[in-house]
Parts: sequence; structure tokens; C-alpha cells
Amino acid sequence: MTFAKLNRQQGVFMKVEIISTGDEVLTGFITDTNVSWLCQELLSLGIQPTLRHTVGDNLSDIENLLKERSRHCDLLLVNGGLGPTSDDNTTEAAARAAGVKQVLNEYWYKRLEEWHQKRGRVMPKTNIKQAMLPEGSVMIDNQNGTACGFYLKINNAVCMFTPGVPSEFKSMYQTGIKPYLLEHFAKHQVTKVKRLFLFGISESLLGQLVEKEHFAQSIVIGYRAAYPLLELKVIETNATVEEENAALCTLRKIVKNYLICEDDFNLASRIAQLLNNEKCAIFDNVTAGLFSLELYADVPIICSLSSTLPLTATLKEEFAQTDARYFISLEHQDDDSVVFTLKDFATKKENKIRYKLSVTLKDKKKAAYSLTAQAWIYHLLEKIEPLLPDNSERSILK
Repeated sequence: MTFAKLNRQQGVFMKVEIISTGDEVLTGFITDTNVSWLCQELLSLGIQPTLRHTVGDNLSDIENLLKERSRHCDLLLVNGGLGPTSDDNTTEAAARAAGVKQVLNEYWYKRLEEWHQKRGRVMPKTNIKQAMLPEGSVMIDNQNGTACGFYLKINNAVCMFTPGVPSEFKSMYQTGIKPYLLEHFAKHQVTKVKRLFLFGISESLLGQLVEKEHFAQSIVIGYRAAYPLLELKVIETNATVEEENAALCTLRKIVKNYLICEDDFNLASRIAQLLNNEKCAIFDNVTAGLFSLELYADVPIICSLSSTLPLTATLKEEFAQTDARYFISLEHQDDDSVVFTLKDFATKKENKIRYKLSVTLKDKKKAAYSLTAQAWIYHLLEKIEPLLPDNSERSILK
């Protein structure tokens, strides 16, 4: 079975879809974390799924879905339903959809026997079901459980089947599926995602501004709002360098006042690196400690004071007596604005900025100020113009 026989035409955009099986997934009794993880893994290879499906344990439903979707896509990844019980029907459904019978895979049958023997158990007859694979399929090894996977040609699609147990599924993907995809699929298609992380503009207004622009057909724009953060995604499929650069240039002009960072959102790690992992002391009477909490995993914070009271001269002196290199403060002002300070105790250099944010979700006010403070420190250290959120006040004090 070779890729040349399975793919429609080289150079044609490949359609990739995912099917999750199981009543427990369909009814919401468990969260399907496998698919989210898989989509990210595929995207890292330049493969973007076009559709996701969820189907219960009914044999006919799974068979019909496999028949239908395998006519419309090139790669179909199916997760779940490979166990030994009566509600595990995916393997039989695959055989029926492909029009082949199930045959005993002697190798996997012996592996099942050995698996039970090592644990001092007698293998139940029901486990034989897990060695009955569709005729013509290729087995995918499972080093962590009793359900092997397999891949099989059904209609136009290469269909890959894996068990639903997350630890087994992820291991099988890395060792049995990813190498196949790299060899046969990924090199024929390049999908990249550029992520721009923003604060200070509404999703609806950003959408209006972006929709006024023209982008190449290879460029798709997406949004993800989790206030106070707004993520702008630029999904490029087989885009030329010129198309990519033109799209990013246009978008950066639109979001220049709101852009925090690009590609990955880990401000704490970025700040720690820019401060050379020097020790920090923090005073905060704005975010109730959220600011320190969001930094502490990466930034070496030796002391942090969260208070409802103002920062006094005595407190400042006490912070200066610590062995911290940097002092960061978030101070609430009488006019309901906030002043951020970054002071280098070694050089005596001090930078301040004042913000008065217009926060659309009042219960997210602390999160908004924490995010703005982190963005300001990062931009200050990188010598980038600080954020200018809509309907807000900003003044650089030092």
C-alpha cells in the first residue's frame, strides 16, 4: 500500500478528518482531550484537519460514517472503540465499510496471551476480538495495552484506527502514525499557523477591520477570545512567502496598538529571560496577587506583597534591603488608574507607566491589569512601544 495509490493528486490540498467514537464522548460524560491533542500534533506537521466528527457505539452508525467520510477525504483518523467489550464496534465497522472480512492477526493474538501470562491471568475469550483485524489492514503496535491499532484503505481514504485510552493513543501516534504521516502526507502539504496575542480591542471590531482587507486564498484568519486575551490566528496552507508576508504586514498594522507578542504566549518565560533570571521583589495592591501568581513559575520571585494598602516609603526601603535585583510594583491611584514600576536596584534605573483601562468584563479587571503589566515589562525590555488599548488612558511617567 503506497501513498501514490492513496492520494488523489500530488499538489492537491489534502482533506483530513477525525472521527471520535463512543457513547461516553457523544453524551459528554468524558471530555475528548485526544482530539485536541491530535489536532495540535497534526498542525505541527503542517496538516490541518477540515472536519471533526463524533459518533456513538452503534455499529451501523460507525460503519455509515466511515463509508461516507472516506469518500470525501484523503486521510481519516479514527479514535476509540477497539476494546474487548460488546460496545467496542469500530474494528467490525471498519471491515464492513471496506467490504472485507475480519481475520485473526496471529502476532497480536500471541501478544495478548503473553500480556495476560505476565500478569498471572487467564486471557478471557472476549480479548480475541482485539486480534480480529480487517483483512488487508496493517497493524499499529501498542506497547501499553491490549488494543492494537491498524490502518486500512476505505474508498478514497487512508483510515487509521487507534484506541481511546489517552496514554496508549499518544504513544501509538508518536511511534506508529507520525512517521507514516511524515513520509506520505506532511511533505506534500504545508500548513503553518502564525499566532498574534492581543489586548485592548474587541473581537467584533477586530473582525470588522480584518474583513476590509484582501488576503490570498491560501490565508485563513481565525479568532479566539478568552478575555482579557484575544488571539488572532493566521492559518497558511501552501502559501507563498509573498502571500504570507503581505498578510502579516497588513495584520500587524491593524493590531499595532494591541499586539503583546507572537507565536507563543508565555510572558513569564520571556520576562525571566530578559531579566537574565535575576531575583525580583513585587508589590501589588491591584490584582490581589494574580500578577505574582502568573509569573512565579518562571520568574525568581524572592518576596511578593499583595495588599489593599498603598506602598509606603518604609516598604520601599524594606524591598530595597532584599537581595532582589529588580523591584516591580503595581499601585492603585486615587483616580482609579494604576501605575506600574520596574526598578533596577543595581543601576538605580526606574521606569514607570500609568494606565487607566476600560475593562468590559468587571470581574476580569484584575486579570486585565495583570496582563497589561506583564506586557509592559516585556515591551519595555524589548524596546517595543507599550500597549494602547481602546478607550483607555496611557501615560509614560519615566
